[in-house]
Amino acid sequence: MTPPAPRALPTFDAPSAPEDYSISAIAVDKLSSPLGERLAAYRKLNALSLEEVSTRAGITKSYLSKLERGLSSPTIATLIKLAGALGITSEQLINANGAGSEIMLVKAGERVPFSRSRDRVGYTYEAIAAQRADKAMMPFIMSPPTRFLDEQELVSHPGEELIFLISGTMEVVFKDQIVHMTAGDSLYFNASIPHRSRSTGDTPAQALVVLSDPTQKRQAAADPGN
Repeated sequence: MTPPAPRALPTFDAPSAPEDYSISAIAVDKLSSPLGERLAAYRKLNALSLEEVSTRAGITKSYLSKLERGLSSPTIATLIKLAGALGITSEQLINANGAGSEIMLVKAGERVPFSRSRDRVGYTYEAIAAQRADKAMMPFIMSPPTRFLDEQELVSHPGEELIFLISGTMEVVFKDQIVHMTAGDSLYFNASIPHRSRSTGDTPAQALVVLSDPTQKRQAAADPGN
């Protein structure tokens, strides 16, 4: 008599590769504020459009819009691509520590490099408290170039601007005035006045720059409870 065939063991589909899991499924407990808000904040910090970031990350513009609005969750692979498109790490994009805190300490190594626009060639910027989306101010460290490009024009933007020179020497050029600064000097002005800056020493200067956000003023005026 032929013995019965051994009973087949149940089989299970192997789990998909890690990049197929959505962030909401594996890390939602680590996100204390919406990922989409931080994604939008980093994109706007770099003055990038939805189309520019989606192209860099290899995703559709509509999908990126859904991510920013919290209508969809990115896969790990997409998260990594988005972080690369924004010039940050995936950990910076995921990590919400301090995003809603009233007191936020930003260590020197935690500043986030960014680019304000393609026209600011030679400038380097490092955002302070970049992950906080509801700031009334935009603080960052700036190192201006040592020379102006011929096609580089004066720029202006809404709000007010404070420049505190930490080290080196620099000059801020306005249409009818040039202001020379040395370490420890401060300059406060209406940012709608066209301007540009450059380092004047042997090494790039380093300055703390704080811009006001005029949209916060409008929001406060609209809410008499503030």
